[in-house]
Amino acid sequence: MSTIDPAICADTVSSRHTPQTGKPSRLAFYLLSIGVVWALVAFLSFCVMWVQWQMSAPGISPISGDFISFWTGGRMALAGHAAAAYDEIEHFFAELAFHHDPDLGYVAFFYPPFFLLLCMGFALLPYFSALCLWLATTCALYAAALRALVPKSLRERERIWLLFLGYPAVMINAGFGQNGFLSTALFGGAAIFLDRQPALAGLCLGCLAYKPQLGVIVPLALAVAGRWRCFATAAATVVTLAILSTLAFGIGIWPTFVAGTAEAQHNWLEAYNPLYLKFLISIFGAVRLHDGSLALAYTLQAAVSVAAVLALVFALRQRPAGVRSGRAEIAAIAACVPFCSPFLLEYDLIILAVPMVWLLSEGLRDGFGRGEGIALVAGYLAPALYKVGPFEYEAEPFVIVAAGLLFAVVLRRMMQAPALPRPTAGLEPAVPIGPLQQRFAT
Repeated sequence: MSTIDPAICADTVSSRHTPQTGKPSRLAFYLLSIGVVWALVAFLSFCVMWVQWQMSAPGISPISGDFISFWTGGRMALAGHAAAAYDEIEHFFAELAFHHDPDLGYVAFFYPPFFLLLCMGFALLPYFSALCLWLATTCALYAAALRALVPKSLRERERIWLLFLGYPAVMINAGFGQNGFLSTALFGGAAIFLDRQPALAGLCLGCLAYKPQLGVIVPLALAVAGRWRCFATAAATVVTLAILSTLAFGIGIWPTFVAGTAEAQHNWLEAYNPLYLKFLISIFGAVRLHDGSLALAYTLQAAVSVAAVLALVFALRQRPAGVRSGRAEIAAIAACVPFCSPFLLEYDLIILAVPMVWLLSEGLRDGFGRGEGIALVAGYLAPALYKVGPFEYEAEPFVIVAAGLLFAVVLRRMMQAPALPRPTAGLEPAVPIGPLQQRFAT
């Protein structure tokens, strides 16, 4: 029970409502400023190069080429052949009929039928226009979510979200033409709304079902945290999306989707293909890439997933009495995601922007704890290892360690006891604060 009106606390990033005390240090201020300059240069340079790559390609550029899968699936659905998007042969020939370039290879479609509804909207446009709109709109949602995630009272607010425009995973996601911006925006939206508007948070988390491996831990985490209104809205959102896609494509789309998912698991996850496995960021992918058996890969993945889930559950249950922060909870859930599924690829690392923005905001406001600065730097730079030649086949262990360190410090920060506001100099409390008041004060 809080002694402060929840509306007053709505803009905080955690349960700790300590006024800014002059931290961070001047060194941290300068480092953040330098980081923002570097981030903007990197982001704008990539945008210029992306346009040049697209314009110089003789046909369809392989840069952002994964979008071909979404656009082609949407075109097939518009033509009344939505189920064919889950048939690898038919889908491949539909892609080939569009770009006429066998060297581009095949980009599979793994997503639930309701994602086809979104793809259909983009497929109404010519390919390049649709690609530009896809990246521009989802990147704008990503930036808006991260900006809103930082409290308005924090003087470094603008620097923080601008810093994450240069997060290497941003360029990786755009380079693939993938949906990481959308996934991060949904996690960020859930973090923003969970305390004040849990129904909107549930809507965001329910929409994450378009990529089930990212939301697999969400129902359990919401239940443990007692976020039942959000839980119910998320479940209703998934059911509604399933009904809408059934009405649009017919009940027969679901057996086709399930069969296609099983085929994709065999062909794209379990088959030994180093050129594909090197992009996975899971323990499973690391074991398989380094010649481990399928049984060993699944066993170690299961062990890591169980350990991560138990750590998250423990942190949610062991928070100090009276502590309840939706931003902290969603940050912890997002930080846990890389350990909960064998099928995550390098562009999925962008979702770690949510826990990093939350942790950075906390540290700049209240001071950094031991290891938090290292975790932030490692998590921020880890995606870049995939693009450094000598680390092409060795990046996964480093990335997994960096993600694990970030997960650990996020859980530790979330479990810290709330700090009491410092009295103004010369104005001591008239009545001593006892243990009971300390426990419930926020």
